[in-house]
Amino acid sequence: MTDDYLRVSYSSLNTFESCPRKFEFSKLFDRRPWTGEEFAAAVGTALHKGYQEYLVSNDRDKALWAMAKAYPHELEWTVEASKAEPRSLAACAITLDAMIDSDAMNEWEVAQIKNPQGEIVPAIEVPYEIRFKGITLPDGRGVAHVGFMDAIMRHKGSNDLFRTLDIKTHRRFAREATSKYRYDNQQTPYGICIEHIQGKPVDQFEVLYFDTFVDLAEPVITLYDFARDQHDIQDWLTNTILKIQNIQRYMEMDFFPRTDGGCMSWNKACPMMTPCQSRDRNAIQEWLLAGENPEQRAPEIPWILAWIDPFGNEGD
Repeated sequence: MTDDYLRVSYSSLNTFESCPRKFEFSKLFDRRPWTGEEFAAAVGTALHKGYQEYLVSNDRDKALWAMAKAYPHELEWTVEASKAEPRSLAACAITLDAMIDSDAMNEWEVAQIKNPQGEIVPAIEVPYEIRFKGITLPDGRGVAHVGFMDAIMRHKGSNDLFRTLDIKTHRRFAREATSKYRYDNQQTPYGICIEHIQGKPVDQFEVLYFDTFVDLAEPVITLYDFARDQHDIQDWLTNTILKIQNIQRYMEMDFFPRTDGGCMSWNKACPMMTPCQSRDRNAIQEWLLAGENPEQRAPEIPWILAWIDPFGNEGD
């Protein structure tokens, strides 16, 4: 094995929950090289860059320039006008202004963190990896949970109060989304990362979902903030381990079931419909590569690397 860990994320585990077979195709087979983001996702990345620059510099002009540099100008011409216009550069500039005007971070400042080069830098777009002790997959690999934190903020009035941030950009017309985010666990493991930074347990921290409706005329910014504590972290850990144990079981059986709920998502057919007809691993691998060499992407070097013993066997 060239890599000793199967790296799973919030999104890939959600895929596993919705369709284990689709997870198998994406994580346990070689794939063709990644060809880049789609237009909507790339627009979201540009707005991330702009707002993250503002968090660091508190400078609107720098934030606008950071967004404009990251904006997918070439991709804009690959989509029909009705879909491109609401996410145009002008729309993003107006939306970024609305994000800044929300005053979401008046009482907060960006935390500082040491990167792999030993430099103290703002905790923006922080890659992390949480490795689970005592878990070995049938192919000999361990399992790690990975991701990027949009930002880690520290309260200006207390060194022990932290807030993590996740920016959600979309074109779903404004709706109240408390039910979407209240028990969402994307940011819950960030508490483990905060503990790693502080060197001590964190009793409680805040998670902020920065819900951003991108629009040229009327962008809508809605902030959803919730408290997370040790009970939430333990719930996330238990739930994650249960999913990993199911992955182990399916690997042992060499059988990942497809969803019983149909193969449509966002009004589109699953792109894995064709290989899903087969259980022949060689045929599936041939289809996924389509004559190309497999992608050789090195794992992201984490700024935060934490080890968790979910079974309490450290003393054994």
